[in-house]
This record gives sequence, C-alpha cells and structure tokens, in this order.
Amino acid sequence: MQIVVGRGRETPESYAQSIHQLAERFPCVVFVPADEEAHSKGAEFLEEAARFQYDEIRQLSPNVLPHVSGSFHDALDRYVESQRREYTEPTIDGPTLTGFGAQVVSTVKSLKARHNDVPLATFDFDGCQHIIDYWRNRPETIDKRIKPPRIMAKDTCENHIAELQRFFRWLHRSKAYSWRKPDDYDDLKTLVKSLPEERTSVVRRTERKFYLPDELAIINKYATPLERLLLLLGLNCGFKGAEMGTLLPGHLFLDEPHPNADYLSQVSEYDCRPSDRFIIYSRNKTTVDGEFLLWPQTVTVLRWALERRDRIVNELSVPYPNLLITEQGTLFHRITKGEKNRSQIFNNKWRALLKRIQRDYPEFKEFPFKSLRQTASDLVRQVADGETAAVFLMHGQPVREDDLIDLYTKRPFGKVFEALRELENGKLKGVLDAAPDDPIAQPAQQYTPLKRQEQIVQLKKDGKSVPEIAEVVGVSKHTVTRTLTRLYYKPKKKKAKS
Repeated sequence: MQIVVGRGRETPESYAQSIHQLAERFPCVVFVPADEEAHSKGAEFLEEAARFQYDEIRQLSPNVLPHVSGSFHDALDRYVESQRREYTEPTIDGPTLTGFGAQVVSTVKSLKARHNDVPLATFDFDGCQHIIDYWRNRPETIDKRIKPPRIMAKDTCENHIAELQRFFRWLHRSKAYSWRKPDDYDDLKTLVKSLPEERTSVVRRTERKFYLPDELAIINKYATPLERLLLLLGLNCGFKGAEMGTLLPGHLFLDEPHPNADYLSQVSEYDCRPSDRFIIYSRNKTTVDGEFLLWPQTVTVLRWALERRDRIVNELSVPYPNLLITEQGTLFHRITKGEKNRSQIFNNKWRALLKRIQRDYPEFKEFPFKSLRQTASDLVRQVADGETAAVFLMHGQPVREDDLIDLYTKRPFGKVFEALRELENGKLKGVLDAAPDDPIAQPAQQYTPLKRQEQIVQLKKDGKSVPEIAEVVGVSKHTVTRTLTRLYYKPKKKKAKS
C-alpha cells in the first residue's frame, strides 16, 4: 500500500522531515512524496545538517561508531611525542627532556610492555576500568633482576594509573583520533588496593627511615670533602639531588649580608649576625623560594666547592653555571644519554661512603641519599613546628588551611634560621664536631679502614711497640709504620737554607 504525501506550503526541508516522521511512525506503510524535487532538496539539507551535528553524536556514543579507529600502542607513541615537546626545556646543551618528561617516557614504555595493542574502540567505560583495574590490583614485577617476583609497590601502581588518566585526557582532545571519553568517565575507580598485611602492619608507623645524630656523626667523620658537601647541603638546607644539582654560585651569599636583613630584624624579629651566611634559592621543581642560614662548616665546604668548580671550568672550558660539575666536565644533575632517568651520581657517591663505613661498622644502616631531607625536616620540626618545617622543605602550601597566604605574606624564614641555629648548637653539634679539623682536606687513600687507623694510633699512645700493635690490630708491621708516620709522628721541619 502506498500513500502519496502532498507538500502544501511546507519548505523542502520541512516536507522531507514530515515524510520521514510518518515513515518512522507507520513502518508498514510506504509513503511517496508528491513533489519529488522538493523532497530531494529537503533530504540533502537534512543530511548536511546531520554532518554538522556529528561531533555531538560522537560524544553521546563514542566507542560504538564504526569509524573510531586507531590502536592503543600507536596512540601511546603519539602521546609520548607530544609529551616530549611539552616537557623539553632549553639548556646550554640544547633542548633537553625534563625529569618529569623522562618519567613519562619510562611509564609509557611499561604500559606498552604490560598491555596488548587493542583497538581504541574497546576503551568504553568498561574498557577503561579494566585497564585501570589491572594496576589497582597490584600486578607482580616482571624485572628479571627481581627474583622471585613480588607484588608491585603501591606508589608505582598509582603512577601508572595517573599516566593512564593523562593519556585518556590527551586522547580525548587529540584531533588525530575520534575517541572520546565515555559520559561516565569521572566515575572510574582509581584507588589502588592495599594488601592485608599493609593495612594491619605497624611497620610504617614504627620503622625509622632516616639517620639519628650519632649515625650522622660517623658519616661526617668518614666523608671526603665532596661527600661532606652533599651531607651538609642535605642537613642544612634539606636538599636532595635535584636541588643540589641546580644550585648556582649566585644562590650563595658567602661574602655579603642577607639582602633583606632589615625586614628580618623589624618584622621577623631575627637579627642577622655579621658572621651569618645564607643560601637563597628557588626550587627548580615548583619555583617555591627557600632561604637557609648556613653553619660555619657548611660555609667552609661551599667555599671549597666554588674553588673546585672554578678549577674545572677553567681547565675544561665548561659552559655550565652550576656549582656541582664532575671532574670530567658534566653536570651532576642531568638526564642520562638514554633519557631513561636522572644521573645516579648522588646515589652512587652516597653508597660508596656508606660502604666504607660498613667496613668498620658492618651493621651500619643504609638509608637512601634522599633520607637526608627527611632527617633534616624531622629535626627542624622537633625544635620548631610543622609550618617552619614546611617552609624549610620549600613546600608549596606550608599552611594547609590557606592556599593563598603566600600571595599576601612573606614566609617566616626567620623561624627557619632560628631552628637551624638551635640545631647547630644542640642536636647536631656532635655531628659537626665529628668532622676532621680541616673539613676540606682530601684524605689519603685508605687501604686500612679508619677505625683500625684510630686503633693503631691509640695503641701507640698507650706505649705499645709496632710488632705488638700489628698483632693486636691484625695488620702487617709495614701498615702500622705507615699509619703512624702519617697520623702520629709530626714531620720534622726542614731548616731554611742560609
């Protein structure tokens, strides 16, 4: 049965739409337009209008439309390219990937290793939740160096989920792909699950993860001048490798008073002494300002570091302005050639120092280099308060309840200075006193552990002979003689020629 539909005074588009609505309402009837030309023009108009509405349609049903194309791995590769452009900064060596950019590259590589190259069309709500659940449930490690495999750390899984979320946001905005976030994307569950033993364990609250003052004293005693510099910058300023590596000579106020001494005196009620020296620094990661009163030993070692830097710059014509440069003329704080991570110079030097200590003290604890920052901040908080510790750490929001306070007030650096002065003369006095009389003297090659050297000297003071000392200490007589010559006997002064 066919029904002819007249046009009347309708426009072509209205006429075509009327016939379409009749066809939808009565699917068993065939409707024929009386004015075929007007119907054809109206249908073309509606088709063109539909194309304009296509983007809106895609947002309503992004992952069921046939032409949502592209694969997961291909999109990840393009995502990495965009992140490289975003997180590359100009340096003396040319455009260089930032630390965060290197972390993105590493995490995306891990995602590709863990997940199949599936079509992007599979990432509807359930698909997105499925891939996030993989990390929420803490998979096992696949690193061949870790035997047997263990459940991945919670923060590692959190980092992977955060990267996936950044990837999905990028993919939603990318013009290269038609994929769009599902309507209920914000309802995705992202909380990484804790293990039962983690939820019930008290280890996290009771385990010490930083050094005590008596342990720091041993470290300072065994350190070389360069190692002592790293130790003191960690304790005196709460610096980690990133802060030490980006420290410039212009941050050091070693020969001039504090530029805001009047403000400190009249507002912060801190009176700068003539001998006070400071570091004024802006944190590379967050550009948050930090100011630190330097202990005399820190000043001494920093002056040595400046001379060391100038020597390397002059000998090798190094263009870098940084304070810490290797003897080969490269930066301490830099991305490795493979762009996998930052240089491990700080960690390597710290482990070498601890290894020497453990020759004499096998049970000496081995906390990571970054533990110095935690050690320092805990000490500052104990002698001051939480806000002072947060200012010392250069946190972006030292007062948790007020995220705008830094716009209207200056940070209370005077309280930080008072806390550091109290630590110098109190809890850390023994640490600073443990250094040699000349803290920048380069120790001789130590074939004999320091503890045995001290034992040899003490036995000599007690009147023991060289053979007796060698037998007690368990070394050769030649070693005893060499040690005593260097540490016990005073070298005879040569007479001046007339």
